[in-house]
Amino acid sequence: MRISLLQSARFFYCLVSVLLLGSVVVHAQQKTGKVNGDVVDENATSVPFVQVTLRNSTDSSSVKVVLADEKGRFAFEVVPGKYLIELKMMGYGIVYSKVFDIVNERIHSIGTIQLKPAAKQLGTVNISASLPFVERRADKLIVNLNGLGSGAPILEVMNQLPGVSVTPDEQISLNGKSVQIYIDGKATTLSAEALAGMLKGISSSAIQKVELISQPSAKYDAAGNGAIINIIRKRNYNAGLNGNIYFGGGKGTFGKANGGINLNYKGKSYNVLLNMDYNYNKYYLDNFIASTFIGADGRPTGQVISDIQSTRTNANYTPNLGVDFYLSKRTTLSASVKPGFQSFDRNGSAQIRNTHQNGNTEGDSQFINAVDIYASNFSSGLRLQHQMDTLGRELTVDLDYYRYGNYNDQNNRTLTFNPVSDLSSVIGQDRVVGVYALKMDYTHPLSNGRQLEMGMKTSYINSDNTNFYQDMASQQTDLFDYKESISALYLTYGRTGKKFSYQLGIRGEYTYGKAEQQFEMNGFTRSYFQPFPSLHVDYKIDKNHNISLGLNKRIERPGYESLNPLVRIISSNNLQQGNPALKPVIAYNADLWYGYKNAFFFGLTYSYSLDDFTSHAVPLENGIITTLPGNAEYAGYFTLQAMYGKQVLPWWYTSTNAILSRRNFKGEFNGALLQSDGIFSLLATSYNSFSLSKNFSVMFLFNYRGKSMDRTITNQAFAYLTAGVRQQFLKKRASAQLNFVDVFKSYRNYYEQNSGVVQQSWRNQFETRMVKLNFSYSFGGTIKNTKKSDSAEEEKKRSVLNEN
Repeated sequence: MRISLLQSARFFYCLVSVLLLGSVVVHAQQKTGKVNGDVVDENATSVPFVQVTLRNSTDSSSVKVVLADEKGRFAFEVVPGKYLIELKMMGYGIVYSKVFDIVNERIHSIGTIQLKPAAKQLGTVNISASLPFVERRADKLIVNLNGLGSGAPILEVMNQLPGVSVTPDEQISLNGKSVQIYIDGKATTLSAEALAGMLKGISSSAIQKVELISQPSAKYDAAGNGAIINIIRKRNYNAGLNGNIYFGGGKGTFGKANGGINLNYKGKSYNVLLNMDYNYNKYYLDNFIASTFIGADGRPTGQVISDIQSTRTNANYTPNLGVDFYLSKRTTLSASVKPGFQSFDRNGSAQIRNTHQNGNTEGDSQFINAVDIYASNFSSGLRLQHQMDTLGRELTVDLDYYRYGNYNDQNNRTLTFNPVSDLSSVIGQDRVVGVYALKMDYTHPLSNGRQLEMGMKTSYINSDNTNFYQDMASQQTDLFDYKESISALYLTYGRTGKKFSYQLGIRGEYTYGKAEQQFEMNGFTRSYFQPFPSLHVDYKIDKNHNISLGLNKRIERPGYESLNPLVRIISSNNLQQGNPALKPVIAYNADLWYGYKNAFFFGLTYSYSLDDFTSHAVPLENGIITTLPGNAEYAGYFTLQAMYGKQVLPWWYTSTNAILSRRNFKGEFNGALLQSDGIFSLLATSYNSFSLSKNFSVMFLFNYRGKSMDRTITNQAFAYLTAGVRQQFLKKRASAQLNFVDVFKSYRNYYEQNSGVVQQSWRNQFETRMVKLNFSYSFGGTIKNTKKSDSAEEEKKRSVLNEN
């Protein structure tokens, strides 16, 4: 481990040296001039905080955006060239300056520019307080929520976003790909279950926008073969207090509840954000598992049937505190603290029947299981954002700490017709993950819409896992410890033009991992370096048509639970565990998209993965089966996609998606070669909202997934419908939304798994049909800025994540 730390330190030193040298060299090569001006209204009164955009005169590409100060003044530092100024302000029409030249180290004043109210102008563009629902970028789709969800948990709202699918068992996908969730540009490291709990505890009313990134660039962590969903929280743009309070409830077989408050206060030199969210859910989950054992001659040798019924209770409380300190006009220090608390209870029983090939029953048994889980997470972060000049050079430094603890206590009892064989046991399972991360990003705009970005990241992860088992005759304790360090450097270069835009990127990552298991005396040490190139190209054929291409290489490292060999119990004969021998997946991805009027998108995607993760079942003894991940030789995934999202009519909005996909794979499991060419499968979702009056609307959400083959698993088809109504009142500050989820109780999670020597059939039934009611109320106002204001609005603007 000591050697690995020295290697990481040397690599980190090289990264920082390259960053500093690159920034100095690039900056030294450019001489800049200055341009300034003043903004007034039709009465010749200064207009503060106007959005001022410096554009290249040749292709109108954006070079830099600033806000005018409290006196309506603005200034840029810019490399020599020809430019024009664009002014935008809510309630006024867009105004453009004349084209002007910037000469080396000279100051150019464009004088006073007058804005006129939009109502008094003909042929001008109005600035709407509501951003468009969907914005297209070269490498992502940006979805502005604009009040979507009325305070419902963001997990429930995701189904209404283009290309996003969330199944009732809380599996999230984007364009058919698995996803990694980012919060404010930072990756989460939670397990799937813990992540779902966190997203249930975040209100949609606290979210400004969601970025859907199907092909991440080199700027993002290379980990994860799928897509990225980046959730950006709201920040207050107006001085004073603003907030939102929401609450809701639901009823299926059992009751549900959620509620919380979001507060944001912005002063002259600071901004405070406080969120408190709570979510409670009680539900049932029933599993029917038929496991058939296959002999060497290919014939069944026996079968075990497990009929499991369970009732589960889940509660999440997630407070969050964030503070922005405006240290100067160009420097902002942000600090955040986000604890989270989750409790989970499960009470279940399983009826188990074990039969031989001749049909004789070996024995029936009942497994009773009571689980109590307490989980907590704590994340804290510091971000220093420094704008070096008005040209757009910017340095951002992030320092983060994250801790997740999961403490699981189980009481199990196996009952048979022979009391001597009855068995009671107690299991304690503790999982603690700690993450430390340092990240630096540097942005350097060049001339003609070009931009250079570079950065580094280093992280250290420690995962401690403990299993304690005790029955009437014995007890055992086992430990599994995994440590991992990752150091990365990236560089991107791109240009945004009127017609043609592109971004080239390269990222290098060095990974060192070490694992130790105490009881089995197993362990491993791995270290490797991988480069990850990326390319994004966007071509605007005309104002209505565009084509984009994305290529990248990615790595999918095993999750910490996927490496953990300590057993988790489903029933007395069905287990789950990780695989310490699991290797990372290397994937090569390609996307080709056509867009029409930023509303219709048609795409082709393909992904080829080496050492692809594949779940399979392994028979043990006495009819016991454990399910664990393994590596296939390869897997290919092809999709043909269409998305349409638009305000079709003033009273009708739709977001409709269809994905035709096919997956093939090849791998050896349990000594048998498994290979499949897959089948074509259709996934379709359609969200439609109809405004019946100014403040009242109805919505319908339809989901369909056809029969599909996913490596060793064949999924059966299902479809379900959600319907709802929404009423706004109190001048649209308040809203109420009533949803009927899975109206016809038609959702199914049925699948067959082929693991060679074991064939399994799963029938999972969730509590999916329910009714939910959510209320949301927004309050607060603004404090009028005086001439003594320190123009904190500009610093606030810089505290928001930049678009990439």
